[in-house]
Amino acid sequence: MKTFAKSNDANHMLWLLNSLLIVVLFTGCSKDEKTLRKSPLTTAVSQNTIIDKSEVSIMSALGSGWVEYSPTKKIHLDNADGLQIFDWTTYKSVGSPICADYSYSNGIETFRIVNNNSNRSEIRLQNDYSQGSRQFDGYVTFSSPLNDESLMQIFGSTSGATELMIRGYAADGGSIKGAGQTLATNIYGKEVHINVIHLQEDKGNRIKIYINGVKKADIADNEAVTNYMKYGNYGTLTTGTATVKWRNVKVYRDGTAPD
Repeated sequence: MKTFAKSNDANHMLWLLNSLLIVVLFTGCSKDEKTLRKSPLTTAVSQNTIIDKSEVSIMSALGSGWVEYSPTKKIHLDNADGLQIFDWTTYKSVGSPICADYSYSNGIETFRIVNNNSNRSEIRLQNDYSQGSRQFDGYVTFSSPLNDESLMQIFGSTSGATELMIRGYAADGGSIKGAGQTLATNIYGKEVHINVIHLQEDKGNRIKIYINGVKKADIADNEAVTNYMKYGNYGTLTTGTATVKWRNVKVYRDGTAPD
């Protein structure tokens, strides 16, 4: 009888241990299931964070509804014979010895005017437009001795060649001027973020210039013409070699300017 009792006690203990093990396993599985249920959400948040970072680095357009696009680029260089136009490539020069050149590396475009046999090293965007909205976006750097050279243009005008020209100067430690205003000072050797929004007559009739995200100029368009955009280094050389660097240039269309 004692032996039988001990056997029953042992069986009872085994039953209790099995029950406890089942509870532990069930609880563990439940936690794992909860963890798995949370994983997609965590992954989604992580992916959204990555997407947001990507949008910050890629989509630096100001306003809303902008669509990035990639118009064909042409390299414009001047030599003693005048304007020379080339299909885009990572390096092109004119003159012997070189009087102007253009180069591209890792998102940075470098425009040099070396001597007075040239007054131009530019990219001409084949983005001719007469309606709608366009935005130019990029980061520019220039240093001494550059003075009085065009950095960016909206080409086409009823009263001259260009509707807008943004230029770099030596004054005030390096400055940027455009739309009849000084847009930035003390910027020699410093990267400056420039956004130019052009709203044709059917979209608001305005040209807006932003420096490092801050609106610095807002002028009327008032010219019903076909426009296109250029950027780089353009003007009569008054100093030694003039160098302009543009980084991460992008263009957008069909958006709305900030309020």
